[in-house]
Amino acid sequence: MLTGIKLFGTKGYDATSIVDIETELNLTRGAITYHYKSKLGMFEATVNKYYLGRVMPSSVPEDFRGNFKDFYLKYVSMLEEECLALMNAGVRNVAGTFLNLEIDALRNSPDFRDKCTELNERQISVLELVIGRSIQNGEIKSGVTPSLIAEMFMNVVFGQTRRSNVEGSMYYTDGMLRQFNSIYRLISM
Repeated sequence: MLTGIKLFGTKGYDATSIVDIETELNLTRGAITYHYKSKLGMFEATVNKYYLGRVMPSSVPEDFRGNFKDFYLKYVSMLEEECLALMNAGVRNVAGTFLNLEIDALRNSPDFRDKCTELNERQISVLELVIGRSIQNGEIKSGVTPSLIAEMFMNVVFGQTRRSNVEGSMYYTDGMLRQFNSIYRLISM
């Protein structure tokens, strides 16, 4: 799978051949197709694990879901850990790799949009739950609409992710954290 993200994320789906995969893994075509059936199968498994399975708000452990500030601080630290782990595994440009996977998945995986929509809905519902709990425990003002703050949170995530794709090789967590802190100051007691 790590070979998949390195190859597909840097070269792209079309430019990555089955020979590239064989060479990188030092395995035969038969061994590769036994596990993934085809290059597309390996690509989709890579997208599922590394793109759709990456750190998202729903990845934050339950222990951090009772307090909004603890939640978003944990989320940002998990993003940083994920980025460092991928870089340590040889992925040089994490942000660009995710962008490449997304573009190729939109072209090559017919159900990718549906999976992304479902994933986004899951993130929004987790955020609404955390914000609702934070209203109940008095951390956040009672007049705050959880769905609106959840959307703002996800817009920050998407915006900073896109910024990372353009400006650098790592996630732009500094900007994300500054924006989360600004939102928090507006809604907290």
